[in-house]
Amino acid sequence: MPAPGEGFLSGCYGVNSVVQEGDNRNTAQSPVGALHAYVGAAVATAIGMLVIVGSFYLRDADWLSLAFFAALSLFAALMPVPLPRGGSVSVSFATNFATILVCGPAAAWIGAIDGAANAIRRRSGLIRVAFNAAQMVLTVGLSGLAYTWAGGHIGAPHLPEDALAVLASALVYFLTNFLLVTGVMAISQRLPFRIVWSGNTGLVLRNYLALAPLGYLIGAAYPHIGMVGTVLFFIPLLLARYSFQEYMKMRELYAGTVRGLAAALEAKDKYTRGHSDRVAVYSAAIARQLRMPESEVEKVEYTGLLHDIGKIGVPDELLSKSGQLRTDEFQRIQQHPVTGAKILSEISFLRDVAATIRCHHERLDGHGYPNGLTERDIPFHARILAVADAYDAMTSDRPYRRGYPPEEAVRRLLAGSGKQFDPEVVRAFVEHLKEQKVIADAS
Repeated sequence: MPAPGEGFLSGCYGVNSVVQEGDNRNTAQSPVGALHAYVGAAVATAIGMLVIVGSFYLRDADWLSLAFFAALSLFAALMPVPLPRGGSVSVSFATNFATILVCGPAAAWIGAIDGAANAIRRRSGLIRVAFNAAQMVLTVGLSGLAYTWAGGHIGAPHLPEDALAVLASALVYFLTNFLLVTGVMAISQRLPFRIVWSGNTGLVLRNYLALAPLGYLIGAAYPHIGMVGTVLFFIPLLLARYSFQEYMKMRELYAGTVRGLAAALEAKDKYTRGHSDRVAVYSAAIARQLRMPESEVEKVEYTGLLHDIGKIGVPDELLSKSGQLRTDEFQRIQQHPVTGAKILSEISFLRDVAATIRCHHERLDGHGYPNGLTERDIPFHARILAVADAYDAMTSDRPYRRGYPPEEAVRRLLAGSGKQFDPEVVRAFVEHLKEQKVIADAS
């Protein structure tokens, strides 16, 4: 599965692995020039922000409060929780937001500390530290300016008078932070912006929605309860972090289960594992081309990886047979979608993909197996899987023939469109192959 990056979020969202010597993912192939230009522009803009804040807001700031909240934010930033599509979230948004309400735009200077802290903790390179610091300066600074310009009371926020200012500040914080980090990840990982955005939006937004009210309470209570009382607010913050961490561990457990099943299939048939990996990639690409939600893309990807899991029940001699299969042998192999569906139906979080596994050899014209379903009776995910599976089967070498060139495989997909394959899915896959320069764009 794609794993674009290792972490981001310092404040709520920060980069932990964009450029680092020795990173064995996509760093070597990253468009370094564009990345350096992006980071350079962010750093230059952040310096401008610090100059503006220093000239107009810093001299009137409460330095003791700034130092206190800087310490709280630094502590929170050092406890990030990794996200599945790269990046991480931390509870320091709450303390940063409270600092904005108490200290106004001067809190931008705390953003620099917060942004750099997590990257330094991971012994990051200079570029990553610089970007983390810059993006948090911009995030906190712009959020503070939004709060001030919307008429918020700095030092003693209170509702309902400051409701609009509080909402404006939180919205600017989220958008600035998320846009800046999503942009740098999209460049460094060579992924479309919308994929990185949609891949983490739900999880990050959930973190913001949970912590924004707590951040407001900290900021509103601080003038009345002082530093000692404010420290007590770290208890619910730590509980929030623990809950989110356990949720992410559960997601990783699910992913580990899928990988374990795939490993079992690899031990059975090494060809099938390579095939399944490619089908997973093709299926996810089709789903993204169709602009399906990233949660659905992930589900399609898992299904592609596991679509042939039922072949565990097929004898080795049938899987590796180089000659033509007898009728009874072919009927035996035709049962692998049923077997796979039965296996996955026993795993609670994979039950909803069992129907897709069962139907991935069905055809629109009703001549598929195991049930001879037609058109809309076939689950849409299964129709995606059918195209991805057929393409890889045609372009891969088999014991009895050489693989077809991509152009020939596409010609056969188009010939089967509307009969064997869903036309919408075929069109989406062909467009993807053209975009990736796998086949020529005749237009």
